[in-house]
Amino acid sequence: MKVGDLILYTPEECEDHQGPSEVGVVLKMTPSGTKASVLWSTETIPLFFSVGELDRYPDVFKLVSQ
Repeated sequence: MKVGDLILYTPEECEDHQGPSEVGVVLKMTPSGTKASVLWSTETIPLFFSVGELDRYPDVFKLVSQ
């Protein structure tokens, strides 16, 4: 994951997650590379996102590299 990448969130693929589908853009990465600052389509400010969520929920989160 790097700055400029997109994250697609599709909660209907997993029964544990509910809510609308969203697209987020990676704005910053922590020095350790374990968290990213992501601006989601339904938010007005960037939120921290754990990079491990991509592996933990592969049916819900998809990374689209720049």
